[in-house]
Amino acid sequence: MRCSVKLAGRRKQPLFRLIGLPWRSATGQIVSLISILWGSGNSYADTDKNCLAIWTQPNISINVIFATPTIDRGNSSHQIERIAKKSGYAKSSRHASLLGLTHSSIGPSIGASTKYKQLKSGQYCLRLETVKLTFGARKTDIYIDRKYRNDTCAYQAILEHEEEHVRINKKMIDEYLPKITEVLTERAAAIRPFFTKHPKDAGKSIVNRLLFELDPVLTEFNEARKKANDVIDTRDSYAATQAKCDDW
Repeated sequence: MRCSVKLAGRRKQPLFRLIGLPWRSATGQIVSLISILWGSGNSYADTDKNCLAIWTQPNISINVIFATPTIDRGNSSHQIERIAKKSGYAKSSRHASLLGLTHSSIGPSIGASTKYKQLKSGQYCLRLETVKLTFGARKTDIYIDRKYRNDTCAYQAILEHEEEHVRINKKMIDEYLPKITEVLTERAAAIRPFFTKHPKDAGKSIVNRLLFELDPVLTEFNEARKKANDVIDTRDSYAATQAKCDDW
């Protein structure tokens, strides 16, 4: 996600840009990590009614991650711009160079376990047992133009701005996690036991279904996160940052 504006004042270039990588899914939007456990046993149900009767509320576990940002001081402003363009977020020719960049990979992965019993018919009655959601910032890289030594005012000003983006991302993850958890819990509970001839494929389909059904709330999260970051990427914000130092 790009969050950039042209810097007002002496420099006719943006100081910073924030990038948040989108997620990917079965729908092209979410990265998923599938971990499906399988059970075994004798005939458990002979009818649709009996199969449905084995339903239990799936156990939902949440793992929040927020990787410690790494600082990269090995690139020039033009190289930082190329990194942004390579990610597909810096498409404007007006943005000739960047002094700072926050590049974050934020999104979910889901693991699920199922239980099933083989029937006399050769089919299986399968139910969803547990769902594990891992959500947060998996990786964050802060790039700062290498021409600024870390003991300069300009370096510290750029770093402070980028770290504010990191704090905003964490705040938005914390704010949206209850809503994402609620949606996941509801959608998982709606998956009732069913017959299948291929329990492994059925388990994968459950995971893909859950990811698909999380798409709307994750899209809402990403838009809210972008809006929150835009608040500090304004002309006034950049002018205030620039005014802190005289060694640009």
